[in-house]
Amino acid sequence: MKAKHLFIPLFSLLSLASCNDDFLALTPETDRNTTNFYQTAADFNNAVVGTYNALKQSGVYGTSLYWMGEVSTDNTDYGVTTRQAVNVDNFQFVDHTYTSLNDIIFAAWRDHYRAISRANAILTRIEGASIADNLKMQYKGEAQFLRALFYFDLVRLFGDVPLITTEITTPDGASSLSRTPAEDVYKLIISDLQSAEQALPVSYGTADIGRVPQGAAKALLGKVYLTRKDWATAAAKLKEVITSAKYQLLPKYADVFSYATPTNAEILFNVQYKSGNTGQGSGFGPVQASEGARITGGSMRYPTADMETAYEAGDQRKSFSMKSSYIDATGQSVNQRYVSKYVQFGALASDSDIDFPVLRYADVLLMYAEALNEVGFNPEAVTYLNQVRKRAGLADTKATNQASFRLSIEQERRVEFAFENQRWFDLIRTGRYVTVMNAKSLKVQDFNTLYLIPQREIDLNKSLKQNPGY
Repeated sequence: MKAKHLFIPLFSLLSLASCNDDFLALTPETDRNTTNFYQTAADFNNAVVGTYNALKQSGVYGTSLYWMGEVSTDNTDYGVTTRQAVNVDNFQFVDHTYTSLNDIIFAAWRDHYRAISRANAILTRIEGASIADNLKMQYKGEAQFLRALFYFDLVRLFGDVPLITTEITTPDGASSLSRTPAEDVYKLIISDLQSAEQALPVSYGTADIGRVPQGAAKALLGKVYLTRKDWATAAAKLKEVITSAKYQLLPKYADVFSYATPTNAEILFNVQYKSGNTGQGSGFGPVQASEGARITGGSMRYPTADMETAYEAGDQRKSFSMKSSYIDATGQSVNQRYVSKYVQFGALASDSDIDFPVLRYADVLLMYAEALNEVGFNPEAVTYLNQVRKRAGLADTKATNQASFRLSIEQERRVEFAFENQRWFDLIRTGRYVTVMNAKSLKVQDFNTLYLIPQREIDLNKSLKQNPGY
């Protein structure tokens, strides 16, 4: 199901969850899903593909998660110096002075719920469907994994959020839902992932490469446990991925992101893209037609000066992930940092084949090391961190106790997953966001550890209450 297989013309079917922005965007515009859809295995396959496709919406990996997970941190600058009405929302991620009218935050709320609605429709309908048991199990597992992923984003970004687990078929079906305690949201996430890991296959045939495998469900479940500070359970689950021997670090960091081999031994799950002017290409690293005329990947992708100096001398990841200058169309050198990790030379701007990683094996290794260290510093944790450092061309860590090892993990995750939407979530998880940002004069306040609820949602649903501080 790699991008070459996944993105078939489904857009008429996707209207079943492409809803109005009102009422959490959960209400279908037509009754396509209640009349002649969700009957055959092909119908459910199409619906599952539509749920994968939701990963690329602007409010998910398309745009919002980059702003909320990267630009809001010490990793990335906006890059634009002129403040105008058209970019006021963008500068709020630089200043950390968010308003409830921010369209980027609103898109995150809206599109995650749109995606959840697609998964809910599948899970509501599939139990009574007359399709083969093995396909029913697989499609259900895929929908549960994706729903868990979308809710995991929401609960980390916003805290308590409305929890919807069934298909909504009326215009006002979500108009009075209150915020569900985060603890209960996490219970659903864990339950979905536990079911998914039992239902999903270990691997797929060639035609279905790119669908979520069992290992991805285990890895995401491990990340959930880590976020919940359930260290021992996280370590046990992540070790299952490691001992499965299904995944490994590629010898070269750059190969992980190669458009020639997008599904490889290090990728557990990614957002898939396919060039060809069909609307399915990636715009994370656009380049001009001439390989000598590089552009910076868009004004929202400038690594900070602090990010540039975060890499240790000899770190092979730096030269692949970012550059300090580029050659413009006139042949002149321009001193401007830019993200090069997602550049596909020769591709049209905003239409490349490079996938966006969601879960990869390096993440499993570093999460496992972190979980082990929180249980109690030991040499085993050190070996897993050092595997990642060795691939980057670096010497072993010098950490010798639990506290110093925590900082080593934090540093390693920053450079290993630079520009992969992980920095904000990592610093929030470890309780270090406010400390790290303020130490670098990037002023944030305690309440910035959650984003605000979009005003439009509060206006439409009086049961929603704003997060404290906003």
